[in-house]
Amino acid sequence: MDNGISNLREFGKFRLDVGKRVLWYESEPVDLGLKEIELLCVLTEYSGEVVTKTDLLDKVWQDSFVEESNLSRHVYILRKMFKKFGESESLIKTIPRRGYRFTGEIHTVPKAEIIVEKHTFMRTLVEVEEAPRATKTKWANSLFLRLATVTTAAIFLATGFTLYRYSQATGSATQIKSLAVLPFKTIGDGDGQHGIGLTDVLVTRLSNIKEFNLRPTSAVLPFEKVDSLTAGKQLGVESVLEGTIYRTNGSVRVTTRLLKVSDGSALWTGEFVKPVQEEFRLQHEIALRVVDALALNLNGSEQAALNKNYTENSKAYELYVRGRSEWNKRTWAGTIEAERLFRNAIELDPFFALAYVGLADSMLMSAANSGQVEIAVQKALELDPSLAEPHATLGFVKTFHKWEWHEAENSLRRSIALNPNYANAHHWLAQVLAIQGRNDEAKAAMLRALEIDPMSYNFLADLGQIYYFDRDYKKAEEYCRRALEIYPDFAFAREYLYDIHLKTGEYDRAVDEILGSDKIISSFNNEPSDYQEQIKEKFEHGKKVYREGGIRRFLEGRVAKGQDETSCYIDATIYSFIGEKEKALDCLERSGVHTGIMTVFIKADPVFDTIRDEPRYKEILRKMNL
Repeated sequence: MDNGISNLREFGKFRLDVGKRVLWYESEPVDLGLKEIELLCVLTEYSGEVVTKTDLLDKVWQDSFVEESNLSRHVYILRKMFKKFGESESLIKTIPRRGYRFTGEIHTVPKAEIIVEKHTFMRTLVEVEEAPRATKTKWANSLFLRLATVTTAAIFLATGFTLYRYSQATGSATQIKSLAVLPFKTIGDGDGQHGIGLTDVLVTRLSNIKEFNLRPTSAVLPFEKVDSLTAGKQLGVESVLEGTIYRTNGSVRVTTRLLKVSDGSALWTGEFVKPVQEEFRLQHEIALRVVDALALNLNGSEQAALNKNYTENSKAYELYVRGRSEWNKRTWAGTIEAERLFRNAIELDPFFALAYVGLADSMLMSAANSGQVEIAVQKALELDPSLAEPHATLGFVKTFHKWEWHEAENSLRRSIALNPNYANAHHWLAQVLAIQGRNDEAKAAMLRALEIDPMSYNFLADLGQIYYFDRDYKKAEEYCRRALEIYPDFAFAREYLYDIHLKTGEYDRAVDEILGSDKIISSFNNEPSDYQEQIKEKFEHGKKVYREGGIRRFLEGRVAKGQDETSCYIDATIYSFIGEKEKALDCLERSGVHTGIMTVFIKADPVFDTIRDEPRYKEILRKMNL
């Protein structure tokens, strides 16, 4: 057992430097996370003894709340590392219901002297000379030390010159504050999902850097086959990272280029080669080099986020990326497919926190799923409380499913504090602000979301909706039209335009937009062909009703007379518009019984201007804390 004096502990071919928090295998540093090394420090300190789970959690995670499942995950990573280097996984033995015991034989290195510390740009090697052996003469030791001193000085001078040249070469990068990681091209074994997966890993790692704008994966996917500089200009960034993945014979090689969009100059190029099983390590190294090339100074939390491994299972991560891609389509079919993919990712890795967030997000649009959503969110937070994503999803739940406006805002601002580049948090914050009538704040939040993802048709349309709430119908239409320029089949944008045109009295256009939305929704919901024919007939019938009976007859024909939250709310908007105040209030009261997606906008929607002075309307707002 360690006597507590030496900072160096040896077991097998490993050497653990407790002071520097480095683990060596023979002469090479082992790629391990800080928490795994700290855990190993505690276990080796009490080698041969049982260390309880409580003691480990207290010593390694002193000021944080961490579940025992997280501890098990770090032990698993250590065992996996031992196996990789040919050591027995039983070096760390589980003691049921108690804790763990380190079974290896520990040798301490007494009074170790650091003879040479060689710094290179890529890594640091530390050579340790043990206590002098009897066969060495004083003269030999002296000569060796002098040579070592000269060598060290030469290395430091060479390193200093290299760093100086590097800083000069990258000086132009210091002003770069925005980046798009474009989908990597894939050559050889595998398919394009590997390229998208690597893009998403890099985006996820880099997105936690504050004061730096990074385009989300959803924003760059449409530019998979577009020239890099053209993509960068359309995405509104100063730099782009492009790359190619070559997969063959059990290895993966990635070539990368960081380009300055304004002139196409290469700020940095890199090439990385690893065995396929070390692909996650390769992703980490690329992220570190990008940070270096951009001359970014990271604080402790940003560095920790950069080094974080979200899952050890590459297949699970691939499923997660595909799930996000489907979810971002904002269609019924895409949401169903996203839920399936997220569930499959969780089956492969039950400790994958982001997959639980994805599962929760795929169920958000139905209030009936509120309980399941919260379970998934809480699981994600238990696995990783430092993630921004589950806090944002919790904010959505508190907004649309629980009507807890203050708590929702707190959750969303917590998410933004953890990751300022998580666009969904800004988007949902804008909505909870708009619901309360805080339109100027809502616009600022939505503009921030668009700053992160300027190509999001969803954000553009929802900004148009906020301008509609603010009675600025010209601006509202402008943003909805911009959304449709990017994605002509975005049904929500057409529904917002329908609302806008009703308020401006452009009834022909309003009818065209809402009937067009009906057609889009039916086609995306994969309805059978006979139903599609019914929709077509309904479209023609609607146009005929409008031509013959005007807007009132058309709207009366769209009254659903349903009992669910959505249909009650839509009926209320129609009755309010045509002046049937009592019927509108009846529908709102039925709608207000349910917490759901639509009723939250009761205070914000201008269509209810006709009933705002009614006592029943004011009572509904009071019950909703609005």
